[in-house]
Amino acid sequence: MAAIPWSLVCAGLLMLLVRLGAGETEACAIWSSAGPAVRRGSSFKVYCTFNCDCDRSMYSEYSRAPHAEFNSSTTYMRVDNIAEDRTFSCLCRCLDLDQCGIDILTGYPPETPRNFQCNHTVLSNETGEVFCSWDRDGKTHLRDTSEIRVTSISENLTVSWPLIKIVIGGADPPIARFPVPNSVRFISVWLKTYNPFGPAVSLTANYTLSDIVVPYAPALGVPRCSSRKCDIKVWPPERTQRLEVQYATETGNWNTYPNSDGPVASDHLLSIGSLEPYRFYRFRGRAKFSTGLWSKWSNVTSSWTQEEAPAEELDVWYARPPFDSKSIRLYWKPMTVAHAAGRITAYVVAVHNSQSAPVLTSNFSANATGAEVAFCAECHVTVSALNSKGTSPPANVTVWRAKASAELDVKVKAREHDVALWWNQSEGAAAHVLEWYPEGLKLQELQWLRLGAENRSAVITGLNASECYEGSLYIFYSDGSMATRTFRLINTSQSVPKVGPSVQQEVDASRVKLTWAELPRAQRGGCITQYTIYLEDGNGHLQQYPLQATKRTFVVEDLPVGAHSLWITAWNSQGESPPSQKVKIIIHAVEKIPMRLLVLCLLLSVAVALLLCLCQIPPVKRRVWLLFQCFIQVVPDPANSKWAKECAQEKGEMMLHAQHRDAVPTVEEEPINNIITDVEELSNHNTEAAASPPAGPSTPRRPLTTYLKSDSHESDGSEQTQTSLNSNTATANYLSARREEEEAAAAQLAEEEEEFAQMMTMMPLLPACSLFSEPMEAQIIGTLSLDKVQIDCSSLFENR
Repeated sequence: MAAIPWSLVCAGLLMLLVRLGAGETEACAIWSSAGPAVRRGSSFKVYCTFNCDCDRSMYSEYSRAPHAEFNSSTTYMRVDNIAEDRTFSCLCRCLDLDQCGIDILTGYPPETPRNFQCNHTVLSNETGEVFCSWDRDGKTHLRDTSEIRVTSISENLTVSWPLIKIVIGGADPPIARFPVPNSVRFISVWLKTYNPFGPAVSLTANYTLSDIVVPYAPALGVPRCSSRKCDIKVWPPERTQRLEVQYATETGNWNTYPNSDGPVASDHLLSIGSLEPYRFYRFRGRAKFSTGLWSKWSNVTSSWTQEEAPAEELDVWYARPPFDSKSIRLYWKPMTVAHAAGRITAYVVAVHNSQSAPVLTSNFSANATGAEVAFCAECHVTVSALNSKGTSPPANVTVWRAKASAELDVKVKAREHDVALWWNQSEGAAAHVLEWYPEGLKLQELQWLRLGAENRSAVITGLNASECYEGSLYIFYSDGSMATRTFRLINTSQSVPKVGPSVQQEVDASRVKLTWAELPRAQRGGCITQYTIYLEDGNGHLQQYPLQATKRTFVVEDLPVGAHSLWITAWNSQGESPPSQKVKIIIHAVEKIPMRLLVLCLLLSVAVALLLCLCQIPPVKRRVWLLFQCFIQVVPDPANSKWAKECAQEKGEMMLHAQHRDAVPTVEEEPINNIITDVEELSNHNTEAAASPPAGPSTPRRPLTTYLKSDSHESDGSEQTQTSLNSNTATANYLSARREEEEAAAAQLAEEEEEFAQMMTMMPLLPACSLFSEPMEAQIIGTLSLDKVQIDCSSLFENR
């Protein structure tokens, strides 16, 4: 910036001297080289002249600013790129005088007003009001003042209105109002706007008031609507000649109803037709004199039109659940507002037989989008939408029969935000249906598109990015047949799968079974094309097993002994996923059982089974039990017998008389003597208290015999035998009871052997056993010596 001339410095000093001469006690004077207002972004200097010699300082706002001396009484500071209003001050500690300061305003000069225009509003028969507005390019950041000057010609006289001053603040656009008598026909208006930088003046605008006259806005009543028409009562301003009414749906654009020419009655009734049923409509209106401008729009009024029965069929499609040929899954799209003609309250699904008679009817809620129904080959299904006024025409669903000879060539191209499909032309086609769904979720997220017979291509939108889809194209012919082609692996964008599958393993000796689940849909990055299983042994040798994308299990056979690592990855068209978590598998050595031992165990098992079967036969079971008793040798104690106890009580008083040597016993006496001798010998052996009878040297003893004669052969003439019998009654009774028991046992044993022989004849496969082939005869054992009291196992195998 150029240096300040001495004349400006002298002017500052002169102003200071004038203030001092007037008795003012200011210590300094301050001024700006650019004046009190500067453009934003400019640079300038601020000067201070002091009237005394003191310590001098300069401040910008509240901060001390660097300054320099201009002369002995004046200092200055430089301000660069000022961007807002700022206060500067000077301080001199001299005679306790006040400091001095200045406020610098920043902004821009006003610009010439643009789009200056005025309207005339009739207030009454005598007067009206002129309303003027204009645009300004931008804010000046200063307090602007506008002046409007108006002149008019009335009855050949020029009239000037007083100057109207308008202070423009934050209003945008700025406005001005002033009254005008109705006798005035022409006016001239011009505008001047100014601020500290200077004025800006608009061009003069000349108006004919009849051309800028504007009526008030009309008033609209509440509409009364049927299903396709609304009647609205309108109250326009006086003397208006034209009326314009517009209507629109809740979110639609405004449509203009034809204008009404000619005078409009004060309570004009307007009918607006060609409306849609069950729609929310908004209405507004404006009025106009025969000349001039349209009024402002009135307040908006609104209402619903009434319902009608749906006139369009539902868009219905179907799918067959897997492994179920007796039902189909129906899908339908919700009706649009235009087609529903009301609020849908329910859906009606009816199954008809071959004679078109309904056999099953079901109602579903208004929120339903599908249903599963029973179906037969000769049946067809209809679906209708229901509102308060009626039902829609039934949409007929027929299961088409496949056309085996049809050949379709469907091409699929995935793009960034959609998928394009096209196919070859098929003669005789009546309609096309294109369906698609996320892979494996046909029943849950089926979508479809109906196309005409002439369509040969389609574009599918609204697909999820990195999602794998599959679908089918159906072509229907007029003869009731259908051709179909399935396609898959479509998606709008792909990326490498984010993770590998989670693996579970089952180890059985050297066999490992792997099981894994599909990747979550959000982590597949597209369509999975294959899996790869990696198997690494302890030596680092790596094997790979590629598998189809449909596989979920894999079995590794005959793994060698040792530690192994296993992991799995998934593939799509963009590449391979990161590996899954590694699975550690250890195969242990297993000792093999010799074949000879296995054969021996098998033979032993068969032999044991045969023995168990034989032991279920009663005679065999008895012989086995006797054999078991032979091994354990359970010997009864003779001291516990009744005879031994009686002998102990008599203390040897019962004496037995021995025969003399020369006595010749008869045949009848021999058994009794033997019995007595045997009993005596048994008593001498087991009972110490019994006395032994004297035996002379000349009396030979007869050998013992095991034969016991029956009681019917006893001799009546033997006195000695009778005496012996009388003295040994207990012994005879014991032997008689024992003989009866043995005879009964022998009879029972003979009967069981006979039954066993019959059973053996019925079992020819069993080998003959000599142990049970010989008959058993019941004999009376007459031996009561100590070695005979024990169980004689040798008799088990004798032929008695």
